[in-house]
Amino acid sequence: MRTLQLLTMAALMASQLAAHPYDKPKAEVEAKAKAKAEVIVGCKETKVYHKANCKWVKEIDKAHTRVDFKSVAEAKQAGMKPCEDCKPGD
Repeated sequence: MRTLQLLTMAALMASQLAAHPYDKPKAEVEAKAKAKAEVIVGCKETKVYHKANCKWVKEIDKAHTRVDFKSVAEAKQAGMKPCEDCKPGD
């Protein structure tokens, strides 16, 4: 009886581990990363837009001239030009 209980518990634990919510398909993880990277940061002063991880974004934040866009197209519509360092949209 004790052996049956242990085997049942082991099977339940194994099934829970197999269906762990953090185990996502690679394509799903990449799509989320790409969507997150799509955040475009513009500078009201210079009229230049950057990728969110560009080194110049820190300076924009310090100057309080930051404006966020959902896409490169949206930044272009606002009359902004791309950063030559991070090359957003490539």
